[in-house]
Amino acid sequence: MPIAAALLALGCGGEGGAANAAANPARAAAAPEAAASAPEPDLSAVYAADAVDVALLEYAIGMPSRLPAGPTVLRLSNQGFEMHNLKLVDPASGEVLWETEADVNTGEVRLVELDLSPGSYTVVCDVAGHDSRGMLMTLTVEASPAP
Repeated sequence: MPIAAALLALGCGGEGGAANAAANPARAAAAPEAAASAPEPDLSAVYAADAVDVALLEYAIGMPSRLPAGPTVLRLSNQGFEMHNLKLVDPASGEVLWETEADVNTGEVRLVELDLSPGSYTVVCDVAGHDSRGMLMTLTVEASPAP
């Protein structure tokens, strides 16, 4: 099944910008030049209207149970207080068809691009028994209607 993924991780910048600038004025003076030369990250995909929101909570996965087949962007958002992951599993064979490359940290938002094939999948977080506590659901991917 062609469930391929390209993973984009989004993070936040450094900590304590104002405090660091006050503690080190020479560094603060250089900061605007460094900021001007650094390219702005492209966050347009984070706000893409067609992305499917996937909330990772304690202990539930908040996402639609039905999606259309084809290219899909998932916006994973860990809204819980523990780390989570996400896997798509073939329920018949138990084969993992796709999974996050690393656990999703608390507060992290991650975009995932998949090409979903029609069928039924188990969506699961298997961090430290989260699946047995409710982070498990069935996803049905429906074939697109013929034009």
